[in-house]
Amino acid sequence: MSTFLSIALFAVQLISAVPEAQLRLRPFYLSSSQRDARLKLAAPTAMAVARSGNMYVFDDGNSRIVKLDARGRFVAEFGQPGSGPGTIERAGLNDSIAVDENENVYVSDPVTPKVLIFSSDGTFQRSFRVPFPMTSIAVNRQREIFLTPDTARSAELVYVFSDTGKFLRRFGERLIKSPGNLARNMNLAVAACDANDNLFVAFRSWPIIRKYSPDGKLISENQFTIPSELIDESQQKNYSLEFFAKYPDSAFMPPLITHSISVNGRGTGYLLLNAHSIVVFASSGKATKQFHFRAPRDRNNLFIRLGSSLKSTAAYLLDTRSGEIYEASKL
Repeated sequence: MSTFLSIALFAVQLISAVPEAQLRLRPFYLSSSQRDARLKLAAPTAMAVARSGNMYVFDDGNSRIVKLDARGRFVAEFGQPGSGPGTIERAGLNDSIAVDENENVYVSDPVTPKVLIFSSDGTFQRSFRVPFPMTSIAVNRQREIFLTPDTARSAELVYVFSDTGKFLRRFGERLIKSPGNLARNMNLAVAACDANDNLFVAFRSWPIIRKYSPDGKLISENQFTIPSELIDESQQKNYSLEFFAKYPDSAFMPPLITHSISVNGRGTGYLLLNAHSIVVFASSGKATKQFHFRAPRDRNNLFIRLGSSLKSTAAYLLDTRSGEIYEASKL
């Protein structure tokens, strides 16, 4: 198949006193190898992997969802302009997408804001409005939809809706209760469900992974080490929750960006940090490994989403600049 090109080798530094290793990323879908313009991805911003291995990609530049099969072959597109009530709105890096065990596809539109639901063949089922923009979407086996809000208001971390749009519950304590732009940014989170309907939540700019039961009870909270190359002494001085709570409108730029979270069928989870680092965590939420990879010198990759399958241990990285997807099989 044309999308399977030569193996891309990335140099890796395994942090926390683990010997240096090599992480191989295998090309899964390369837009540059597609001759048909319809098959090319343009600034894709989100993806989700189904139990079957099918992948659904939020192709933001073309305002559509693209379905790929387990071998990385283009299957279908849906939600594009002119498709009626199921039209996808472009939203940039706040796009998010999730797939349930029956392969229904849930797409967030943080602009309207609303949630759109499609069947696996792209048939639009329904949509419903939500009272806030959102940063991520997850769904469990009961088709309950977990949303993390993007709001400066004092609110819980996670809001749960039925697939018909009925509000069910909310839970999760925010990091900083003060209002303000910095406080708002520090409270942004991403979430993913495991095979037992537990919810893992990671903060966008603070190194904590929380695990919640399906009904919203906090099971565990674990902190991981920020890769040393991401933070210097000047940042370390003000990088504290006490500083952020005292100065909630400070112009301080947090060194950590958690782009994405995903959990596979064995309960192993992955975080994608700052476009070039991966944290692996156990079913308890405790970080076990950290990989730092560097793209080839002739490439300008920006990996902004990571996904994994419930059936396999592979993780997939989405490069928004090139429209390419790579598979990491040995994490």
